[in-house]
Amino acid sequence: MKALKKLAGMILAVCLMIPMLGTVAFAADGVLMFSDPSGKVGENVNVDLVVQSSSGTVGDVNVSMSYDAAALEFVSGEGFTAEGGTLTYTGTGSSSELRATVTFRALQATDTTLSVNSSTAVLSSGETLNLEQGSSAISIAAADDGTTSVEPTTTTTQTTGDTTDIAVTVNGTEYNFSEAFTTSDIPEGYSETTMTFHGGERRFVVNDAGVYLGFLVDGSGAGSFFLFDTEDATFAPFILLAISDTTSIIPLDKPDEVNLPDNYQESELTVQEQVYPIWSDPSVSDRYYVIYALNTRTGQEDLYQYDSEDETYQYFVAPEPVEEEETGSALPGAAGAFISEHILPILVAGAAVCILLLILMIIFAVKLVHRNQELDDLYDEYDIPYDDGEEEDKKKSGKKASAKAEEPDDDDIEYDDDIEYDDDFDAEYDDEFDGGEYDDESDSEEYDDDEYGYDEDFDGGYDDEDIFDDDEDDFDTGYEPSGKTRGGRNSKKKAASDDDYDINFIDL
Repeated sequence: MKALKKLAGMILAVCLMIPMLGTVAFAADGVLMFSDPSGKVGENVNVDLVVQSSSGTVGDVNVSMSYDAAALEFVSGEGFTAEGGTLTYTGTGSSSELRATVTFRALQATDTTLSVNSSTAVLSSGETLNLEQGSSAISIAAADDGTTSVEPTTTTTQTTGDTTDIAVTVNGTEYNFSEAFTTSDIPEGYSETTMTFHGGERRFVVNDAGVYLGFLVDGSGAGSFFLFDTEDATFAPFILLAISDTTSIIPLDKPDEVNLPDNYQESELTVQEQVYPIWSDPSVSDRYYVIYALNTRTGQEDLYQYDSEDETYQYFVAPEPVEEEETGSALPGAAGAFISEHILPILVAGAAVCILLLILMIIFAVKLVHRNQELDDLYDEYDIPYDDGEEEDKKKSGKKASAKAEEPDDDDIEYDDDIEYDDDFDAEYDDEFDGGEYDDESDSEEYDDDEYGYDEDFDGGYDDEDIFDDDEDDFDTGYEPSGKTRGGRNSKKKAASDDDYDINFIDL
């Protein structure tokens, strides 16, 4: 009997130890923190809620809080609901840290506290996350005009959840456009307005910088404001990140609008369950990131630097790509990049081409010289004139020179005084010889043995009594040099007209 009791006691002890071991094995530690803001009466005060896990990704989180409804008026907060001084938050994280912001309106000048009533949290793996709870100390000062208290804002009777049939998709999630938001839902610095959307005038809110917000409701009926782009009528998550007391930024998912040097690498950053592209330069530091966001005070889209250690944002000026401009390609596009990467082989190839062209030029020049020499030898061998025009000029100049050389000078001519000329001979000869030919009867001329004269039958009409000296030597030596004989005349005419016809004359 005693043995049975001992056995039962041992079994009971083992059963009691199993839950303890399970709790130790499947529990993780985390922390629930709040910011300690300050503000003035009538202004909005933002309180940041942060859940951090020492191991693993934060999953579902539920926190119940309480606040002084006489000092604080709930305005807005994604995942927050407020009623009678009780504030409830429900959200899901995507990293080791979950961050959310709730906005209150300060009603009285006092110091008040936002305290935690209860909280539950688990990791994305399903393990329980034990949270070390904190609280928020809120300091409210009097307004600039000395006002120490204000009345709560009067809300409308509209209820969240009344939606239209206008379907909107944001980051893959389906929403419906809604106009059923209350005045307390409107973020600080925005006021209600209307604008044309889907063929009708719809309710929106806008701030002084022209930033528009629209109210969307998801499938569960929960509604919140989204950033509205008036250029393409699209919506984007509305997440406010305070960078100063007067300025906040809204992260944007527009990587195409970012122009940074090539040494910046793109990655992702999760902000309030939304993923945004960020850029960093690993060669400088892993601490800083660049994000593209909209400034709610100016309405301008710019780059901002995020300090991952201090969790702060500052305006960022993109550095100029000086090195790229100095070493960049002189040619645009892929051709310039190719030339920049292969500059040495291209220079070698260009030098080789130049040398090849030079060799070809030398070969052609030598061949041309040899050809000219061969042509010169051929012209000399066959006595081929080099230029017809030059040869003709040479012939003409030669003829003129020979003509001048043959024409005797008047001073050198010797006349024989014994020669008798008949005046009728020259006149009648010239008249009858104009045709350039003799009469047929001139062939039958008869010469006398003692006398030298012309026959009566000769067409030239010479006188029978024209008798020349019997001494032919005196006639030849005295007459021919004078250039007055018919043979001399005819020879000149023949020389001038050799190209046209030939005339045979009879020597007298």
